[in-house]
Amino acid sequence: MITLYQFEFSHFCEKARWALDYKSLPHVRKNLLPGLHARVARKLAPGSSLPILLDSGTIVQDSTSIITFLDKQYPDRPLTPRDAQEAEEALAWEEYLDEEIGVQVRRWFYYHALPDRDCALRFLLDGAPWYGRPLFALIYPKVRAAMTALMDIRAESARQSEERLLVALDKLDDAVKGRRFLVGDQFSRADLTACSLLRRHCGADRASAEMAATIPAGVLALRPMKTAHSRSGERMVLMRRSVPMLPLPRMATRTFCIAPAL
Repeated sequence: MITLYQFEFSHFCEKARWALDYKSLPHVRKNLLPGLHARVARKLAPGSSLPILLDSGTIVQDSTSIITFLDKQYPDRPLTPRDAQEAEEALAWEEYLDEEIGVQVRRWFYYHALPDRDCALRFLLDGAPWYGRPLFALIYPKVRAAMTALMDIRAESARQSEERLLVALDKLDDAVKGRRFLVGDQFSRADLTACSLLRRHCGADRASAEMAATIPAGVLALRPMKTAHSRSGERMVLMRRSVPMLPLPRMATRTFCIAPAL
């Protein structure tokens, strides 16, 4: 049985979960607590980052490496295009999206979320063990300081991350004009990366009132600005267009349209 060590709230862990779901691979998810996860992670892999996948004694760390491993070990429903040039393009998109959306959204989001303890804990403790809340009541200041240092969370860096995110969304806008997928004519790791990294921060399946009650005001403030910024008024619908190809019903609940949601 495959085991995925993860944070439920992490969009990079979401990326690994989507890959497992797409391939219909049964697996167990083990949710760890931020900060305390490092001890478990370092017993399994060289670094402390999640996700980490364990499969029959093989350890794979990092969402990109996990997708590559799954495609080699479980070749049905490949996420890496079989054509060499398209595979190169998909990997290039994945690398770009990881850095220009994944890293930037994370820094920008936590710049707004961490100062609000209750807001931050709603995300950090999502799916965490029962003892997470009483423990974090004591250690949250240290966790916040560690996350701030690790992600270089400052007013200026958050501003730059927001700008880079908007540029990346524009690039996605241009890339999907007149086509279903980012690369070739089938759903690939490029599409999965774009959708999974943005899904938890878009909340397309959540009402505006619910989002206003849970999402930091600084994050919500980008919604009307982004809608106006978009030339089309609606952004990439990759997952919506791909739903008929996806094997599990729960994947269909993950559709979103980026501009109205942000």
